[in-house]
Amino acid sequence: MTRKIIFFSGLLVVALSFCLAPILSAQEMKSGEINWVQGYISAIGNGTADPSGNKIKDRLKSMRAAELVAQRTLLETLKGVQIDSRTTVENLMVKEDIINSRVEGVIRGAQIVKRDVKWEGNVPLATVEMRVCLSMNVEGCRTDSSLITALNIGHRSEPPYVPRDRLTPQMILVPPETPKKNIKYDSSKPVTGVIFSLEGQPFERQLLPVIITATGENKQITVYSVKNVIPRVIRSYGVVRYADNEEQARKNPYIGENAVVIPVESVTKENMIVIGPDAVRTIRETTMHGNDYLCDAKVVISSK
Repeated sequence: MTRKIIFFSGLLVVALSFCLAPILSAQEMKSGEINWVQGYISAIGNGTADPSGNKIKDRLKSMRAAELVAQRTLLETLKGVQIDSRTTVENLMVKEDIINSRVEGVIRGAQIVKRDVKWEGNVPLATVEMRVCLSMNVEGCRTDSSLITALNIGHRSEPPYVPRDRLTPQMILVPPETPKKNIKYDSSKPVTGVIFSLEGQPFERQLLPVIITATGENKQITVYSVKNVIPRVIRSYGVVRYADNEEQARKNPYIGENAVVIPVESVTKENMIVIGPDAVRTIRETTMHGNDYLCDAKVVISSK
């Protein structure tokens, strides 16, 4: 679901180097949201200016004040994006100067998707909405800048809790006669992508999800993570898309018309998604013969 964040003036730490505070004379509330389904982060800023007798000048000042508020809110909202269960964008910005610079560059280049100025007598009240895309393929977003590009996540090491053993074609996880429980797809056609259905189980959305399974010896094996995906695909599309339900997931054009729907068995305390051996066998069978949709990140995680 969409994540909404509210910030009140006086609590926000200003991390942008381009401070325009002198033109900001009033600021009541700023709001931002992370829209995982649509693939962007947005923020709304409100600003005004003291009347000077020149309405054109006052309008411009109020607009710039609103832009500053939106940029600050956008930065604070963006900092809260989860990369994995232990790392946020803010963590990386603190640890790596180059990431900090890139993220601030993304904020400076954020798209303005809405501008509006209303007047109360001689006082201008401006509203500005700004947006940063998570990846470069989001409809309506600029193609030269995205959060994923700035973070360079394709080169990040996986957290220590991710199982080092990975799914291989040689692994035998379940007898061939075992039925594929609740797994839906048209077996007469090539599978074009995969939808992991959480079926209402709690999961915190993040840029780098991990899908695992367990063998009969209770040994965990990684089925899908950032390491499955081709680097150029990560730069453009990221690693995953999100949906609130299966119907919404199926409408995502990137995963094609014959996506396999796989029920999730559980979610670990590290926020890793667990699927059963029958689901793993289905993935292995449908990614053979050059049809590896996992490499192209044709993956959607649906809440239900």
